[in-house]
Amino acid sequence: MASFQILPVIENRVVGPYTLLRVEDKKMHSIAKCGHFVMVGLPDSMDPFLLRPISFLSVDEKSFTILIKVKGKGTEKLSKVKEGESLKILGPLGKALEPPENGILIAGGIGIAPLYYQSEWMKSGVLFYGAKREKDLVFKEEIKDRGFIVNTISEEKRGTVVDLISENLNFLKGKKTFVCGPESMIKELKGIIGDYAKDTFVYIERRMGCGLGGCKSCAVKVYFEYKLVCQDGPIFPLHEVKFD
Repeated sequence: MASFQILPVIENRVVGPYTLLRVEDKKMHSIAKCGHFVMVGLPDSMDPFLLRPISFLSVDEKSFTILIKVKGKGTEKLSKVKEGESLKILGPLGKALEPPENGILIAGGIGIAPLYYQSEWMKSGVLFYGAKREKDLVFKEEIKDRGFIVNTISEEKRGTVVDLISENLNFLKGKKTFVCGPESMIKELKGIIGDYAKDTFVYIERRMGCGLGGCKSCAVKVYFEYKLVCQDGPIFPLHEVKFD
């Protein structure tokens, strides 16, 4: 079972609208797999009380990186952790994914983070990526360098990633497809993709109390039962997930 660690931050830098934190850890690379995430908090503070679930952006032999989007007081405090200060880390958590050698990635906003990590485990593929502004489209060149064709769209210029997929549905045919982004985007894509959804998988984001299955706060409806994102996910077949 994963245990808590207090680990030093060795880099804090702004990447587009996000904050990238690099955390020193020489053991994570030997246990972290595609699809895993960590719970992140401040070691000497009870405000916020709950840790935040955050996916890996990358993992190497000496460190791992995470991407922070400020959504409230908790993520704002995490984004301000300086080099030399520490984070409280629990993980890796979740169910590992065995990604295909080639496939389709669909990212909306900060949904690029776990898909960027997944692209490290693949040989090639196609990325469809949308954000509010052109300057919010981060890591495009890095993913191209990994052998991916990258198609982007922004709301300030042309539309959303849902529009981009609507124009390129044929790309999905016969390919394993992985989606991560806002729930509103995922709902729209589920309706558009239709029969292709049998081969489409989605990273589900939920607030979590513990990350270990005890609090049941991250339940998601899958067919006629509830599963826990922290233990059964975070990746589920899109056609199985029921959005209320």
